[in-house]
Amino acid sequence: MQKWGSMVNQDKRGVILDEIEYWRENRLLPAHYCDFLMNLYDVNQERSDKKVLSMQSFKQGNIRTWIFTFLMLCFICLVLLYFTTFPFLVQLVCVPVFTALCYTGGIRWRKRNPIASSFLLAVGSMLMLGMGILIIRQHGLDPSLWITVLVIGCALIWCIMGYVISSPVLLYIGFGAFVLLYAGFFARMNPDASWIVLQGLWLPLSLLLVWFSWLVHHRGKKLAAVYFTSGIAIWFMPEVDEVLLRGQVPDIFAVLCVTKIALACILLFILRKKWIVWVAA
Repeated sequence: MQKWGSMVNQDKRGVILDEIEYWRENRLLPAHYCDFLMNLYDVNQERSDKKVLSMQSFKQGNIRTWIFTFLMLCFICLVLLYFTTFPFLVQLVCVPVFTALCYTGGIRWRKRNPIASSFLLAVGSMLMLGMGILIIRQHGLDPSLWITVLVIGCALIWCIMGYVISSPVLLYIGFGAFVLLYAGFFARMNPDASWIVLQGLWLPLSLLLVWFSWLVHHRGKKLAAVYFTSGIAIWFMPEVDEVLLRGQVPDIFAVLCVTKIALACILLFILRKKWIVWVAA
């Protein structure tokens, strides 16, 4: 009976903790109140110890955590090494199956263990893209066409899923894929574009993402933070594009970079009371 009562108490405390986490995510209570309640029930340490993948379990040398990580990495390496020896139909089946398994685990652990969830979502995304590229190259398909189609399809899946399940990891990966496609397309269309033309190509996209941050910040701070930080990163993409994709380094390149950094800092400082509200958790 004592053991049964302990199990019931543990279940009740788990429900209470989940409810407090729900209050925190939906801003029904201030964050410091939620911290106080979680400390009051003294379940933080207990629950983190039970997580297979958590920074605390890595730090404490939890043998299950290290074995699980080792087996996962070995499995991924073996699949990638011998993937090209599989029949074509098996390859086509493996890609969605492995991706679905990783995404299912990532979605199920999204609230219980954010680190494990992000890891599985990232692994599933990289497997989908990597295996797709291997299939295209192995079977002699036109890489300029099919890799582009693959990246577009993956980017759409990542962005849609990231928006639906509020996953910053998938949104960042999806935005990164679209940025690479955008950069590659204009690099082919206009390889000798000047610095001013590059500003016209990238800065509107940067401002658009910042505007999206304002648009969705009432629904979720995570999505707003993703849009905002992506917009800030793309603010500097003209310089990255010019150096890495086109191999052009103007004589006053350093001055232009410092000027853009200063302008970004000035705008962020002036508008700090607005954008901090959009992204602050």
